[in-house]
Amino acid sequence: MNSLYSYLGYEYRPSEDVEEDNIKIFHECYKHGQRVDMPREFYNHSPYSLLTFEEFVACVQTVEVFIQG
Repeated sequence: MNSLYSYLGYEYRPSEDVEEDNIKIFHECYKHGQRVDMPREFYNHSPYSLLTFEEFVACVQTVEVFIQG
């Protein structure tokens, strides 16, 4: 799937699981084509809504702190 947001080279790529009675969203993040392990709050976000750009940026900033630390 195409990325919805991009920040510091990280791409938010939500994908939809369409069922007869609902649609669930799987939240995934990639950098340079590789899947990135994100903080727990990224994956615990509701499967029925997208992250906002601000929420995505906050998760990326958490990852960057761990990489630099």
